[in-house]
Amino acid sequence: MNKRTKRLILACSVPVLILLGMCVHPLLTLVKGEEVILQTIPVDPSDVFRGDYVTLRYEAEEVPKQLVEQEVLDETMGWGRNRVVYVLLEKKNRVHTPVKVTLHKPEKGIFLKGNLDFIGTNRNGIEVAFIKYSLDKYYIEDNTGTEWEKASTKGEIWAKAKVNNGYAILTGIEMKK
Repeated sequence: MNKRTKRLILACSVPVLILLGMCVHPLLTLVKGEEVILQTIPVDPSDVFRGDYVTLRYEAEEVPKQLVEQEVLDETMGWGRNRVVYVLLEKKNRVHTPVKVTLHKPEKGIFLKGNLDFIGTNRNGIEVAFIKYSLDKYYIEDNTGTEWEKASTKGEIWAKAKVNNGYAILTGIEMKK
C-alpha cells in the first residue's frame, strides 16, 4: 500500500471510530446496567411535529432538602449551576427513590449521576433540590399519545431505566395498575 492510500484509510477510519466510541457507554449500560423503576410526576406535553411521545418528569428530580448532604448545600448555596451530584437510590415498594444526594460518587449501590439545578420550593411548597438526569422524552407507538398523556398528567406512569455507574438509559414506560 502506498502512502496516499494509508492516509485515506486513516482519514476515513477516524470518524467511524469516534462514532463507535460514542456507542460504547450506552451499550454497556444496556447490557450490564441494573433496572430501576422511577415514579413520574405530572407534566403536560404537546408537539404536533414530533409524533407521539411522552415528556416525563420524575419524583427523583425533586429531592427533599433533608436528603441533600451538607457539603452540597454549602458548596451550592441555593444555586447549583449544573453542579454534578450523585443521587443514591433505594427500592421501596417496587419504585426506586432517592435516599441521599452527594458530591462524591458512591462506592456501592444504585445511583444516578445528575446535575443540580438549584435548591428551592416545589409546587407543593416543599423545599427540594431540583436535579436533571436527561431522561425526559419517551417516543411511543402512533395513536397512543392521548392515552399516555392523560396518564402522565395524573402521574400514573412508571419509567423503567437501566443504570450503570450513574449513567441511565430510559428503556420503557408502563401505566400503574
